[in-house]
Amino acid sequence: MVKSSQLSLPVAIVTLGCAKNQVDSEIMAGLLKQQGCVLVSDPAAAEVVIVNTCGFLKSSVSESIDCILDLAAFKTKGRLKRLIVAGCLFGRYGQELKKELPEVDEFLPLSEIGTIGDWITNKSRGQSRALLRRTAGRTGCFLYDHLTPRELGSPPHWAYVKIAEGCSRECSFCVIPKIRGPFCSRSSESVLCEVRKLNSRGVREVNLVAQDLTAYGCDWPENRGREGLALVKLLHEIDRSRSVEWVRLLYAFPSGVRSELLEAIVELPSVCEYLDLPLQHCSEKILRSMRRPLGRFSSRRIVEFIRKQAPQIKLRTTFLVGYPGESEKDLAELEEFILQGHFWHVGVFEFSAEEGTAAAGLGAQIPKGEKAERRRRLMRAQQKVLSQAYKQLMGAQVPVMIDGCHAESEHFLVGRTRFQAPEVDSLVIINNLTCPAGRVRAGAIGLVEITDTAGYDLVGTLKEVLG
Repeated sequence: MVKSSQLSLPVAIVTLGCAKNQVDSEIMAGLLKQQGCVLVSDPAAAEVVIVNTCGFLKSSVSESIDCILDLAAFKTKGRLKRLIVAGCLFGRYGQELKKELPEVDEFLPLSEIGTIGDWITNKSRGQSRALLRRTAGRTGCFLYDHLTPRELGSPPHWAYVKIAEGCSRECSFCVIPKIRGPFCSRSSESVLCEVRKLNSRGVREVNLVAQDLTAYGCDWPENRGREGLALVKLLHEIDRSRSVEWVRLLYAFPSGVRSELLEAIVELPSVCEYLDLPLQHCSEKILRSMRRPLGRFSSRRIVEFIRKQAPQIKLRTTFLVGYPGESEKDLAELEEFILQGHFWHVGVFEFSAEEGTAAAGLGAQIPKGEKAERRRRLMRAQQKVLSQAYKQLMGAQVPVMIDGCHAESEHFLVGRTRFQAPEVDSLVIINNLTCPAGRVRAGAIGLVEITDTAGYDLVGTLKEVLG
């Protein structure tokens, strides 16, 4: 029984960073709601604010600190009584943050996410300790399961499902293993139960996320040395359950992309013909320094392998530009790789020398302005590729998951094809006025004829609602 004094406690959660962070916030929201707290979207109306921070890059560290300081101002101009910082920023910098940010009342370790309800209500932590014992991964991380309360922050028809925590790779530029700890997989039974539960709440699309999807299950003794196979088995189990219409894979490390995975993506009806494959670069010199895969799993060879075996799969990738020692020859090689037209979606990020990483100590650091110009150059190359790819779609009729009204007009709908992930990819704008938004529910799948483009977005006409 929750005391009446707690029932009206307004709590706001501000989330920064990636989809994996969003899942953590949704778990905290579910636990708080279970404790009787009232979740509010406006921090100015909250007595308690939790900032779920990102600490991946210098830019995200700065954004997190700026956000914390902005929110602290509500202690004098709003109702705020307690400011709690959670997430990767504290995971990265730990106790030194307490000295630098006296405005913060409490810091919540990543391993203590499951105790957030007790932190807020100042209860004995016995109940939460029981939850932590159940959800503690082998590495000591907090590994939520299907029984953990969760309050979705995404639209009700799609959700992220985090299938693992942490990372055990040794990429030279990345601090995630230091922040999140070693890789640890959820059980397939737990993931499958969560997918079923989400579907019972109206979710029709799940996007599987982890720092390293293809390593899923490799931390189990029976799967060591068999990278990618546990993920394949999981996809078969989800598809066989017929729980959701669409399943999408976000972040597949190249060395786990094997024939069985490509076959599953192509052959299983619910699995989208889409693969997020962050490659970082294509120059073997740079890949070697980055400690990224070489040989048959190098960027060029893994893409050739996918294109040969499963050309219908649409690829998303990210590249890191301005890495120390990146020459004009390396950059030109990467530009040419992009212009070959392998990718439907490309993100280009500027290298950041992160404290504690091997790459931060390398010589030949490239000036910031030069990195920005290199990024623009690669994005121009991808725009050329996309213009040609979109021409092939003109007149085609494709299934589109309807996300709702266009932000600028209630007469337009927006949605996504099977090769467009939520939040990170382009959209389909549906512009036929004979089908106003109010007559098509969000989450419906419609058949849309592609007729035009609008920047990175596609434009089309809704022909019929399929379900």
